Amino acid sequence: MKSSWVKHELMFALREKRYRDRIVPIFYKPCNMAKLSWTLPALNWVDFRTDPTAGFRDLLRIWGIGYTG
Repeated sequence: MKSSWVKHELMFALREKRYRDRIVPIFYKPCNMAKLSWTLPALNWVDFRTDPTAGFRDLLRIWGIGYTG
C-alpha cells in the first residue's frame, strides 16, 4: 500500500462494477491495519496468517466457488 500506483489501482477497481465483490484483501503476514487504505477494512478480508487452508476455504467461499478440501 506504500505505492501510489497500488492506491490508484485500488480506487479504480472500487469504482468499477465488474470488480464488485471480487476485491478481497489477503493477510499473509502481521501488519498494522491502521496504516492500510481506509477502504480495505470495509471489505471481506481473508486471513492466511495462522491457517492457510482455512484462508483458501474462506477466499473461495467469498468468491462463490465450492471447496471440499
